[in-house]
Amino acid sequence: MSNNGNNHTNKENNKELDYYIWIEKALDDLKQKNIKRHVVHGGWTPSGFFHIGNARAELMIPTFISKSLKDEGFEVKHNLIIDDFDDFDKIPKGIKVNEAEFEKHFGKCLRDVPSPVEGYANWADYFSKQVLSALDEFGVKPNILSSYDCYKQGLYDEAIKIVLNKAEEVRKIWNEVTSGDKPKGWYPIMVVCEKCGKISTTKVREWNGQEVEYLCTNHRNYAEGCRHKAWVRPEKGRAKLPWRLHWPATWFIHGVTFETAGKDHFAAGGSVESGRRFLKEIFGKEPPYQIPTEFLLVDDAKLSGSSGNVISLRDWLDFAEPELLRFMMASYKPQTVINFDLHSNKFFLLADRYDEAERIYFDKKEEKSKRERQLAEIYKYAQIREIPEKMPVQLNYNIATVIVQTFPEKPLGEIASIIHEKGWIARKTLTSQDKQRMEKRLQLAKNWLERYAPEDVKFVVQDKIPRGLQLSDRQREALHIVASRLNEKEWDQKELFNEFYIICQHLGLNNTDFFRAAYNVLLDKDRGPKLAPFILTLGKERVAALFGKA
Repeated sequence: MSNNGNNHTNKENNKELDYYIWIEKALDDLKQKNIKRHVVHGGWTPSGFFHIGNARAELMIPTFISKSLKDEGFEVKHNLIIDDFDDFDKIPKGIKVNEAEFEKHFGKCLRDVPSPVEGYANWADYFSKQVLSALDEFGVKPNILSSYDCYKQGLYDEAIKIVLNKAEEVRKIWNEVTSGDKPKGWYPIMVVCEKCGKISTTKVREWNGQEVEYLCTNHRNYAEGCRHKAWVRPEKGRAKLPWRLHWPATWFIHGVTFETAGKDHFAAGGSVESGRRFLKEIFGKEPPYQIPTEFLLVDDAKLSGSSGNVISLRDWLDFAEPELLRFMMASYKPQTVINFDLHSNKFFLLADRYDEAERIYFDKKEEKSKRERQLAEIYKYAQIREIPEKMPVQLNYNIATVIVQTFPEKPLGEIASIIHEKGWIARKTLTSQDKQRMEKRLQLAKNWLERYAPEDVKFVVQDKIPRGLQLSDRQREALHIVASRLNEKEWDQKELFNEFYIICQHLGLNNTDFFRAAYNVLLDKDRGPKLAPFILTLGKERVAALFGKA
């Protein structure tokens, strides 16, 4: 951010720091640590569907922090850890497989489970690629690290030996944090059984400094051990650490300086509390800077990759530009719940706020309010490509939904031309980039209408008077007068809108009854788009003909 230096100098003189956006606060906190090289992490287990709630903590926040650090001149490495060495313990809803065939793989690591869909190497590969294939379109470019591969390459070997050599200290910390009762002689390690391939059913009972002895007898409610017993060197992917130790071991191995996580991890006795203690007391390193991240709700419901309640990154690209997701994520402090309305016209508010931020960013006035400066900063973090010198053409999302329903059979390019001709956008001429941007939003609006829009937003323009239409004499007379007046002159939206009220006043007709009659005739519904611009878009001749027959 170009003006960060001046902002932070001013802030140092104030007792109460006044940040424009939350990213600045995180940046200041990280700068105070006097670290020259930062490692920013996100992580995800590919056991089920990745959704935009996952993207908040594991992709977007790390991306924003990485950008802010780079803009300040820091060396930054941004990694996304795919935890594909975790065990397979359930089949997520929405996956159509022979459950009996896959349940026999419960307890194995995700990389050793067949793919639920043909064409992929394994279970983890299928779910990972659904995410990774979309990252570039959102401008998210982390280094992708597989925990399975990292274990196989020996990156965790040192951490595993440290944990085994300090098993008693680990046990005490574990029990203190979790109020658990791990017994003496417990070893915090998960060995891959050489016989059945399961990782969640093994139990280590001895460590001699080089090898561990394990028994595959640790029965789970989803998997049973095969009772195999053997000695094995716990290295090169033959064993892994349980989550509470795997996470701090990852910080230790990669030198992580920033990583956020869902708020549930920050609960008392949670994996953040244990992880920070293990990192300091077992691995001898300082914990990374962390921000608890709240849930992202869609229509008041929490997203879940295992329950099948998901909006994926690919789903998002069907109904909105990727910049809108980045904008939404940057707009809210991580500790704030985002309740995203997708199935109502409140969805338009997100697009409207983004468009407003874009206008503010390109507004050259020197004095801007705090809110305007906030929106301008957030707009910068929302961008995927280099920001152009001239503000791009804007097509209001709500208007886009109206237009594509008004002319459902017309090509999008022709609809874009109609919008331009009707003066619904502030552009004298359209460049090819303008047309492309308009057509993109028109297509997104069309997709949203087909898949998510509520019935009260949808409409079909009528070609004839709806059957069974019942209007009062005053309603009919008002529509007949409008039909006559439409043919008398060229109207603009404001003039026509005022004319409606003049006619209603003249006839003693309630305004609400007039508008309901107009929508009944045009759409066979009681409500619809703003009437004056809608009539002018449809064409006054077409509307006059319908109103005249009412």
